[in-house]
Amino acid sequence: MHNRSLFMQNKELTLEQIDIYGGTQARVATNDDAISSYADAMLEGAKFPPIATYYDGSKYWLADGFHRFLAAQRNEFETISADIYDGSRTDALRHALGANATNGIYRSNADKRNAAEIALEEWPNMSNAVIAEVCKVSPDLVRRCRLEMERDNRIESPKHVTGKDGKQYPTGIEREPRGGSQKVENDGSDSASGGSGGFGGGGKGEERGTGGASMEIEADARKMIREGEIKHSELDQLKSATAIDYAETALNVLNRMKADDPRRSDAVARIERWLAKEKAVA
Repeated sequence: MHNRSLFMQNKELTLEQIDIYGGTQARVATNDDAISSYADAMLEGAKFPPIATYYDGSKYWLADGFHRFLAAQRNEFETISADIYDGSRTDALRHALGANATNGIYRSNADKRNAAEIALEEWPNMSNAVIAEVCKVSPDLVRRCRLEMERDNRIESPKHVTGKDGKQYPTGIEREPRGGSQKVENDGSDSASGGSGGFGGGGKGEERGTGGASMEIEADARKMIREGEIKHSELDQLKSATAIDYAETALNVLNRMKADDPRRSDAVARIERWLAKEKAVA
């Protein structure tokens, strides 16, 4: 998932050479006021940073600078200054998803959520921590977006996800690499609870040593258990899982069922019979 595309050159590209319709726009929508302001400033001689594009040998995919591009287009300019990277449409999208986290027109909360949802659609088998790093948002935001998208059948729930170390982990129990420091930041609207990899703009980062990584992962797992986000089968992968964790998971399933669901009453009755049998043995 790391973008290893190489910078090739900076040059003037004609607007017609640049593809802006490849799904690499990560914002919910462009800001027309900003486009007008940029266009006026350009006419007055203001110099803007080059836009970022990725060239795959046939197309220049726009990755960052949609407002600048549209302002130049509104002014009927023929060319625009562009930084060109060697890469595909996917590389451009990876770049776009984290663009404007700390500069340009600051991303709204809706923009951050949109970026996370786009990334989850593109790479559903990547862990929340990896997606968060690409989009520069909190892992907690990605986690909640994933749950909503799975519930709405917009993406499927994978059995395993790939972590930042390239290893496979059961869904819901994401383990961080054991090397290096980890940085957790607020994305502006959501607490960066657990995990790592967020680089959201505006928040003050907190460096954590590797000694606390395991404890944080276990804390994340406990939170997921309490909220009913871990299945019984996944608990077997959590070495520190206790009998209480299994009980909490079962209770969460029951609590999510409607009171008039016959399966719920059958399950409660089965538990009562088990408890009565255990008490008799004791």
